[in-house]
Amino acid sequence: MAVVGATSSLKCKLLTGTFTDAALRWYMNLPRLSIVGYQDMTRKRIQQFSASKHRKLSSTSLFNVRQGQIESLRDYLARFNNATIKVINPNQEVFVGPFQNDLRDGQFIESLAHKPVDSMDEIIARAECYIKGEESNMEKKSQRREGQQHQQLRKKKLLPASKQ
Repeated sequence: MAVVGATSSLKCKLLTGTFTDAALRWYMNLPRLSIVGYQDMTRKRIQQFSASKHRKLSSTSLFNVRQGQIESLRDYLARFNNATIKVINPNQEVFVGPFQNDLRDGQFIESLAHKPVDSMDEIIARAECYIKGEESNMEKKSQRREGQQHQQLRKKKLLPASKQ
């Protein structure tokens, strides 16, 4: 929208009416009377948000997105997918290599070695059952841990024995 001939203060008011989320929070937290005109507001806004620009990366940078030792497959897949958004000229088939290369040893990587995939869509589809298995195992471990804690408390006579 071009506002020709409008005063500096009117341009500022119109511009702030378009702010949402982070830009609106930034504007609301500015000190009172810290902006002296439209040019000043534009300069400060650019200074504030130019550093948060998404930088485009090459697909080889995905080899740096490694699955952590205790990171779940779901979390790694989400983090990897977020990284692919920043890639110049994205190609889903090219993403398969870095994803598999940086995947922690386990059943899923073995499955991919036995039956290779050609795209990230295939990886996501195959990962779903392994993710469910991981989450189920975590739930079982959590329940076992809770049961052991209750038994220890009963032994110390801090909890009454359950009536059966």
